[in-house]
Amino acid sequence: MVNGAPGSAWASLRTTPGRGVDELLLLGAPAHDDRTPLNERHLFDLASLTKVFTAVAALRLVDQGRVDLDAPVAPVLDAGSGEGAGRITLRHLLTHSSGLPAEGREWRDGIRGDELRARVLQRPLGYEPGGGHLYSDVGFIAAGEYLERVAGRPLAELWAEVATAIGAGSLTSSPDPREAVATEDQPHRGPVRGDVHDELAHALERPAGHAGLFGSVHDVAALARMIREDGQGPRERVLSADSTRALRVPTVRADAGYGQAIGLRVRDESWMSGIDAVGHTGFTGTCFAVHTGSGGFGVLLVNRVHPSREDADIAAVRRAFLAPLAS
Repeated sequence: MVNGAPGSAWASLRTTPGRGVDELLLLGAPAHDDRTPLNERHLFDLASLTKVFTAVAALRLVDQGRVDLDAPVAPVLDAGSGEGAGRITLRHLLTHSSGLPAEGREWRDGIRGDELRARVLQRPLGYEPGGGHLYSDVGFIAAGEYLERVAGRPLAELWAEVATAIGAGSLTSSPDPREAVATEDQPHRGPVRGDVHDELAHALERPAGHAGLFGSVHDVAALARMIREDGQGPRERVLSADSTRALRVPTVRADAGYGQAIGLRVRDESWMSGIDAVGHTGFTGTCFAVHTGSGGFGVLLVNRVHPSREDADIAAVRRAFLAPLAS
């Protein structure tokens, strides 16, 4: 346990209203068998925070007039199968309202690479597009594939452009393991460090829109600042005001009660401590939130799945960390 959270490492950065000073805290070590003191350059497996970077990459293409959020993706990408699949839009994919399932489990049968990607993208819909909300890794895999085809470039390059624009200098999908924080000791892979933790992302064998990015606490803080500053980065405008608003204003209501905007959750009380904020979590132990009123934000990166995901709930730790944003 580090600072009350499972795992070996804790990196956090919080800016609270009225203080104007970033509170940076670094505790622990990158792995239980590597007691090197954690520093601010260590890279965490960001897990589903990757989805937010994918959403920003998509909105940049929208701002450039390259894609339409509400046009069917079918002319470019055959996503899903069953009634209504041809009506899936990029907005549906980025708001978890496409009807695609939560995950693709074919990797458990040893299917990998392009065959796995093709099978995952053809999963049957659970409901017609726009008919509900289901948090879906498959939807963001489809979104990443669509962006690659529209842009004519790998998703990793689109992420890199976002990173440059927001000032996230060490964000990467291929970290040096020596600079990465360890995650889980998985039965079929052994200790995982510097390679994506998510089993489906790993089996796809190339970057996917739902998971796979590694970054430091400062990289995620750069994303939070861009959202707080209505799309403005340190040197250039990253997103238009309309696109930034799309990240912050929910258009779908999840059964759990939170609002779903493009890429971000709004007022998710399960981990946001009831504050009026937008943000996201990652399975490995990552999260960030931006208070919509004050502009205060918090980034918390821990490796809660190290060495095992058992007994690794950190919802209470997240709530306690983010609660001061409302003060």
